[in-house]
Amino acid sequence: MDEPGLGDRLVECGEAALELDLLDDFERVRSRLEKLSPEHARRLGSALSRPRFLLRGLGGLDGAYLGAFAEVLDAILDAYDAVFGFEEWSKVPGKKLRVRVHLEEKITRSPHFAPQFPFCSKIDFPVVDPKALRSPTADGKFLFYGLCHELGHVIAMWGDRDREEDHLAWAHYTGAAIVEHLSEAAKDRPFMAGLKDVRWRSLSKERERLTAAKPSLQDRDGVLALLIALHDRAGAKAIGAAINHLDRQGKSLRVNRVHYYTFRELEAALCAMLKDPAARKAAAALIPDGPK
Repeated sequence: MDEPGLGDRLVECGEAALELDLLDDFERVRSRLEKLSPEHARRLGSALSRPRFLLRGLGGLDGAYLGAFAEVLDAILDAYDAVFGFEEWSKVPGKKLRVRVHLEEKITRSPHFAPQFPFCSKIDFPVVDPKALRSPTADGKFLFYGLCHELGHVIAMWGDRDREEDHLAWAHYTGAAIVEHLSEAAKDRPFMAGLKDVRWRSLSKERERLTAAKPSLQDRDGVLALLIALHDRAGAKAIGAAINHLDRQGKSLRVNRVHYYTFRELEAALCAMLKDPAARKAAAALIPDGPK
């Protein structure tokens, strides 16, 4: 080490370059650290930038792993485009989605997104296999579904900081819809061979489970039944168009940039976007009276 504390300062410089999506600068810092202090180089990790997201690999994950992970994430985002057509991903114009991928001996916390992350465009993603993303894990962690699920949270939260109006059903709905879509649309792509979540996480499975559930805002199954009914009758693209409409209006509550909606707002947006009067009436009828 040339001088005390130099490794720590270089890690900070590398992280700053990563925050600004300056990958050439990040790699220069990492190359110097590999010669200066392999321990600090490991702490800085690896990185990969794509047009819509930035990956950081920690715990020994290398560029090859991040390249394979990026293929999965690109496919998931493409599936969100095809199924829902959401327009606003990163909550700060020009800032990419961020995924912090870290290798652990055992996963103690599932993939996670929360408003405390900077600008709400970051997902924390633990993995246990250093060679490839496989899901579910041997101990039953649904990582593929988890990534699809957390992106649903990035798109929308419900209620406000004290009240989860969707009872956390929204991200389960979007995650299951994307897993199900990719199980068919991408079934011949090599990376799908290790991703088996559709056997347990899909809209088809939820329809079977919720046969007796009625759409409501009272609990998680009620909200999930509501979202699936809207999906089946109005269409996922209509739901996506309604969210895009609300985003363009810019009137919804934001917590650290993420949009928080109410189902009353969703109903109004669906009625504004659906052209067919019968479809508007059906969508409005599905959403029970709730908090204004």
